[in-house]
Amino acid sequence: MIKGILFDLDGTLCDTLPALMHAMNITRARFSLPPLDRDGVLYGINDGPRAFVARTFPENTSERVIDEATAWYIKDYRDCFAQTRDAFPGMRETIAALHRKNIKTGVLTNKEDAAAHRLVEQIFGAGTVDPIRGVVDAPLKPDPAAALSIAASYGATPRQMCFVGDSHIDMQTGKNAGMHTVGVSFGYKPVEVLLANGAEHIINAPGELLDLVEKL
Repeated sequence: MIKGILFDLDGTLCDTLPALMHAMNITRARFSLPPLDRDGVLYGINDGPRAFVARTFPENTSERVIDEATAWYIKDYRDCFAQTRDAFPGMRETIAALHRKNIKTGVLTNKEDAAAHRLVEQIFGAGTVDPIRGVVDAPLKPDPAAALSIAASYGATPRQMCFVGDSHIDMQTGKNAGMHTVGVSFGYKPVEVLLANGAEHIINAPGELLDLVEKL
């Protein structure tokens, strides 16, 4: 019986890529760098703000500049996050239906913590998804510590949890935590990448999650 579901945020709950691109290109302009295209953004995301900057800035960029640019990017994204105003079609309804089944929902993301809270609450409403955990002092995904901590707070064992995401990092996190791993085909990484990194199930629309949890 599934007691809780942990969701990734970017590319899983909503399409944040346009806002991520806008914010990073504002940051890059501050350092006289050309804008990134969609592929450049996809290459950089998934491992937190600093890794996003480090992967997409020139290879010889100093650690000091990476740190400075990361601080600017966090600020610039906070100014841009409101551009993402809606969830993927059917996601709000799916989360509401999970709650009616007494299945708890939370978010675990490598996005900066304050931005993650503001974005999820903007789209789903305060208190709808709890907890919301972004980048703080704890190790980032795919370290399973935060996922296991949330499961414990739900009174759930790992196999009473699903980890739902769109990236190799998410599948690795769920696998490392011993949770059911559910990849979404409507996110940012190909299904082949999800399967290669431990996805046990693939869903093509949010509502398919409802049927899946009934079978687990």
